[in-house]
Amino acid sequence: MPSTALLKRQCANGTAVPDPQQNPGLVHDCAVLLALRETLAGTAPLNWSSDRSIFAWWGVRFGGFWPAAPTDRVTRLNLSDLRLTGTIPAQVSELTELRVLYLSTNQLKGGIPPELGELANLAELILAENRLIGPVPPELGLLTNLEILDLRHNQLVDAIPRELGELTRLYWLSLWGNQLRGRIPAQFGALTELQWLSLGNNRLTGAIPSTLESLTRLEGLFLDDNQLTGEIPSWLGTLDNLTQLELQGNKLTGGIPLELGELSSLARVSLADNQLTGGIPPALGALSNLTDLNLEGNQLTGSIPPELGALSSLEWMSLENNQLKGEIPPNLGMLADLTVLDLSGNQLTGAISSQLGELASLEFLDLQGNQLTGSLPPEFGALTELEDLYMNDNRLSGEIPSQLGQLANLEHLDLEGNQLTGSIPSEVGRLTKLAMLDLEGNRLTGGIPPELGALPNLFWISLANNQFADSIPSSLSVLTKLQVLDLSNNQLTGPIPPQLGELAQLEHLDLARNQLTGGLPSELAALTKLKYLYLEGNQLTGAVPPELGTLPSLKTLDLTGNRLTGTLPSRLDRRLWLKHDPNRRIG
Repeated sequence: MPSTALLKRQCANGTAVPDPQQNPGLVHDCAVLLALRETLAGTAPLNWSSDRSIFAWWGVRFGGFWPAAPTDRVTRLNLSDLRLTGTIPAQVSELTELRVLYLSTNQLKGGIPPELGELANLAELILAENRLIGPVPPELGLLTNLEILDLRHNQLVDAIPRELGELTRLYWLSLWGNQLRGRIPAQFGALTELQWLSLGNNRLTGAIPSTLESLTRLEGLFLDDNQLTGEIPSWLGTLDNLTQLELQGNKLTGGIPLELGELSSLARVSLADNQLTGGIPPALGALSNLTDLNLEGNQLTGSIPPELGALSSLEWMSLENNQLKGEIPPNLGMLADLTVLDLSGNQLTGAISSQLGELASLEFLDLQGNQLTGSLPPEFGALTELEDLYMNDNRLSGEIPSQLGQLANLEHLDLEGNQLTGSIPSEVGRLTKLAMLDLEGNRLTGGIPPELGALPNLFWISLANNQFADSIPSSLSVLTKLQVLDLSNNQLTGPIPPQLGELAQLEHLDLARNQLTGGLPSELAALTKLKYLYLEGNQLTGAVPPELGTLPSLKTLDLTGNRLTGTLPSRLDRRLWLKHDPNRRIG
């Protein structure tokens, strides 16, 4: 690297720094930047050169204005998103008038130099989204003018320095997405100007410090995805400016504090994936600005408070995987802005209220894994924005409402594991965006509607374990995206349609335990992606077509319990798992 004296002479050539005699400070800063250029840039291009005016250098600003006054110094260095691959040089500390240092969204490696603590005028330090390693230097606590410190999305380790609690002008602190350990420093309670505290996605332990109660200006508190223990402190209810509270993914215990219902500005709260017990406080129904409520993955008991129906701004509610009982409150149908409602994996009972059909904005509805009874409300046909409907593993009865055919945006329909009767309404053939149809494990009868062939986006069909009769519609052969077709354990008759050989993406075909007759179509040999073929328990006759021996992806073939004759194609004998008759298993 050239000497400092040489670099200063280069910067004083009249090109890099105009009027160098009148701008000795700028000559100094020019030399510092040239000295650290290669270390910082790594393999990335950076147009800093003594042959170009410093006022044209990428990311370099002076006095907060441009063009700079003759006596200005370098005060802002913004090199974010320039694909820098080097390290942060300690020489940055020689830019003594620096107020803003942005190096985010690069590929910088190595540690954070402790010398950055010498930048006494620094107000904003953003090193986010790099590959920085090592500890957070405690020397950063010397930056008493610092207002923003953003080190998120790196690979920083060890404890958070308690010295950061001396940055009393700080209003933004983010250490999210590192590998920091230990406790949250109690000294953070001195950061009374703080509006945003983000420590999530680390490995922090211990309780939430009571000293944080003094952070009365706090708007965002993110402690998610750590290993924090203890109870959620009730004093959180005194942080009147709080709009976002994310504590999910910890080991917090106890109940949800009633005092959270006093946070009138709260827009988002996530307490998911902890070990919380007790009931959902009805007081949460007073949070009129709440848009997101996530309590999933806890051990909450009791019923869903009907007061939640008063959350007029709510867009997202997830209470899944708890131990909630009782009926779904009908007045949840008053949540006009709700787009996601997930109550799955609880112990909810009773019928589904028709008022849920008034959720005009709903895009995702998941009630699976409960003990719901009664029929599917025909009013669900009014949920025209709905994309996902999961009602599987309940005790629903009655017929599938034909009104579901009005759900023009529906992509996933899962009614598996209920007690539904009747036939599949032909109106299902109008759901042109449908990708998954799972009606397995019900008591459905009638034939398989040929209208299913009009659903071009289907990749999964499971109608297994029902009482479907008649033949397999050949119209299914036009489903060019179909990967899974399971029609097993029904009463289907007739031959296997040779047109199924046109399903080029098919990986899983299960027609087992029906009453199918005729021979094995040689056209199935065209299914080059087929991995699993189950045909056992039918009345198929004739020889196994030798063409099936050419299926390149086949892993499992089961032909037991048929009336097939002859020998297997020799290539099939080497498959992972193959059955041909009840007394023979080869593999």
